[in-house]
Amino acid sequence: MSDLQQMYKTHIVGVNNGDLDVALSVFDDDVEVVTPNGAMTGAQSQRMLGEAFRTAAPDAKIDVVRTFEVGDTIVAEGTYAGTHTGPLQGPAGTIAPTGRRFAFAFCDVLQARDGKFVAHRIYWDNATFLAQLGLMPAA
Repeated sequence: MSDLQQMYKTHIVGVNNGDLDVALSVFDDDVEVVTPNGAMTGAQSQRMLGEAFRTAAPDAKIDVVRTFEVGDTIVAEGTYAGTHTGPLQGPAGTIAPTGRRFAFAFCDVLQARDGKFVAHRIYWDNATFLAQLGLMPAA
């Protein structure tokens, strides 16, 4: 297993076990993070994102389907699935629990330097996610 794969595995195991200390241990303090909800800088910002999703769906898990590596970058595709049983803090405010299951595809693109991830781009379809929660019409 390559160093990048091991780092990414550490992140996923931490997320799936609800241990953000482990999940974030592979990120630089100044990591640049981009999500469908906007850009942020710093491991503390990434922690807040993780905590928001953990609070909203404590049973949520990441299932990685495949990874690809090129140089200092690893790309992963997978599914994030859980049950929306808690409030979800987002850029537009708080979404009250719906009790609904969700499962959506995601793509992670992570760039490393000196043994830590310094950039993390996470792509997912918010329209699919919100439709599964019953908050907007399905496509």
